[in-house]
Formats: sequence, structure tokens, C-alpha cells
Amino acid sequence: MSTGKTANYIKYAIGEILLVVVGILIALSVNNWNQERISSKRETVILKSLKSELITNLKELRYDLKSYQYIYQSTLDVYSYIQNKPEVVDSMYEDFYNCVGFNYFFPKTSTYETLKSGKMELIKSDSLKEIITDIYESDFKRILDKVETRRNAARLLFPYYQSHFKTVFAEKIDSIDLRKKFVRKLGIPNNYNFVINDPEFETLIVEAIGGRLNFLSGYKNSIKDVESCLNKIDDYLNE
Repeated sequence: MSTGKTANYIKYAIGEILLVVVGILIALSVNNWNQERISSKRETVILKSLKSELITNLKELRYDLKSYQYIYQSTLDVYSYIQNKPEVVDSMYEDFYNCVGFNYFFPKTSTYETLKSGKMELIKSDSLKEIITDIYESDFKRILDKVETRRNAARLLFPYYQSHFKTVFAEKIDSIDLRKKFVRKLGIPNNYNFVINDPEFETLIVEAIGGRLNFLSGYKNSIKDVESCLNKIDDYLNE
């Protein structure tokens, strides 16, 4: 101060402070960038895992839908037999067996459960989080609830089948590859004329038709939502 260099020292001190501040800001920026990179990598890993899980579920949904369409058609055919009372032929036995058929949906949920446990925030897209949650919490649960409802209804139809039909195995030649044979199950009525004229059986079949039609709608909606979600995941990962 005695030599009049105070201004120079102040300038120097300010310069040092600015350098420290800039250094801190750069360090914070680098740290934030690194954290963002790690977070993005985790997000990519969890979304790829979820995509794989959804693909597995989609395959089962499509398989179940195809199976239910077959079962539904057989149930409609049985109702037609009740209404029109045709002469019994061997091709009808497969419909009698299939009309009491039932499938169970077992979705894979391990990746989604991991997200629910506190990692949902890894996904930055709110719209993507919403559709994922809707699929697992609405679509899949709706099918599972319907499964339980249909299981209770099947407890009425299947005992009737057990009392009035017998199940036999028969070989069938593949219509495309005549060298191949596969086993099919046939439901043969103990008394054909009785069952197609029994009001109880007709009531059970009508109830089964309504329930299976409702099931088909649920499967189709779920398949559509899962396909849409997979497309959104792909688009998001490719951004």
C-alpha cells in the first residue's frame, strides 16, 4: 500500500478469484455431463431390457389370441349344433372338446418391477413412462382379472363336460405335410341328442361365447398397446 500498488493487488486477487470460479464451474459442468452420460447409459440398458421383456409378452399374447380365436370359433360351432341339431359327425367332436378349452396368461414383469422399485425416473420421457405403466398396470392386469373370472365360469362348464362327454385321442394328418401326424383331442357326447337339447348346456355355451368374445377384445387391445410401446422405445433410443 505504501508503494501505491494496491490497485494491482486487487486486480490480481480478482483475477485469482475468477480463475477459481471458472475452474469450479468447469468441474461442475464436467461432473454433470458425466452424470448425464451415466444416467443415459442406465436408461438405455433398462429400456432394452424392458423391450426384450415386452417382446416375450407380445409373443405369448399373440399365441393366446390365436388359441382363443380357435376356441371361440369352436364354441360358436357348438352353439350352432344346439340351434340346428344336425346329424352328428366326427368333425363335431373336436368342437365339443375345444368349447371347454382355456388358456392362462403369465406375463413377464421382472424388468417392470425393477422400474417400479425406484428406477422409473431413469426414463426421462414422461409419455413413455405413461404407456409402459398403462400396459403393466391396466392391460395385463385386466387380462389377469378376466382370467380369474373366466376360471370361475369354467368351473361350471367343465363339470358339465365331464358328466356328459368323454375325451379320446385321435391322430390327424397334417394337411400341408402329409408325412406328419399330430394328436388331437375329441369330446364325444355320451348322448348327443340329450346335450344338444339340454337348456343347461345351451345356457353354459351362451355364457362362454360372451366371455370369450370379451377376452378376444382384451387381447387385441393389449397387443396393439404393446406394439405401440415397442415402436416408441425404438424411436426414443434412436433419437
